[in-house]
Amino acid sequence: MKEDHAITTVPALRLAFLRAVESYQPDQKRLFDDRFSRDLMPGLWKIFLLPGLRHAIVALTELVGPGVIGSLYCRTCYIDDALRDALRTGLAQVVILGAGFDARAYRITNMEQVHIFELDMPATQRLKQTLLEKVVGELPAHVSFVPIDFNRQDIEDVMTAAGFRRGLKTFFIWEGVTQYLAAEAVDRTFRYMCGAAAGGSEIVFTYIHQGIIDGTTRSKADQKIVSSAHRGGTPWIFGIAPSGLAEYLTQRGLELVEEVWAQDFRARYLKPHGRQINIVEGERIVLARIVTAG
Repeated sequence: MKEDHAITTVPALRLAFLRAVESYQPDQKRLFDDRFSRDLMPGLWKIFLLPGLRHAIVALTELVGPGVIGSLYCRTCYIDDALRDALRTGLAQVVILGAGFDARAYRITNMEQVHIFELDMPATQRLKQTLLEKVVGELPAHVSFVPIDFNRQDIEDVMTAAGFRRGLKTFFIWEGVTQYLAAEAVDRTFRYMCGAAAGGSEIVFTYIHQGIIDGTTRSKADQKIVSSAHRGGTPWIFGIAPSGLAEYLTQRGLELVEEVWAQDFRARYLKPHGRQINIVEGERIVLARIVTAG
């Protein structure tokens, strides 16, 4: 099946754009600093960053997807924190699944000391590499770009070909992806990570409450977001029931370290910065540790 360039690249650019918008906040209000994403934007998207336009786009995004921006910002903070903690304990590799235009490989201190694998659809990666070369002059030596379709390709084959080294301490980031995949693809990816990395390696990932996927606990705000995703050609099809999360992880060789969602984000990130932003109540983020390594 031919890859749809718009379906794969536009959502990735949209998230990078929103992260870039946060960098315009005053220092005391800013949740994270991702000025690199501002530099990475294509020409037209940089026009959208002008004051009036970016404010209008943020307002429209909030109208169409209530809480999406707040969730993106808070999960960015959480993953940044977890990644920095992991770097301090010593890592050999970082794997970013569904990387899109994620700039952590270029903006987080000491990331150049580990081998980073960015996995995503081929069209998204081609555009990102083109933009990176314009910004930094050449593709960073510590980053490997790995094209993959999670629903159709075997991740183990793809990663082996890309030079991933099995049995080393690795940190996996899987942000904003699982809801778009078939359950079999999610399961296969978890099992691969547990079999490929050293025991004690960690995975941080997001998931959507199963009740939002099947409609049993879907609010009006959730319905707007689900409908928008469907219209955009990227329907939400996978979720996990929070009550079954620990067992789901255990069955795949993982232990739950921490699970956080809207109430935690408000206390941990928004309140200290004096921010009031809507957050998607049904999106959760999990830090898990590999206990059964291959």
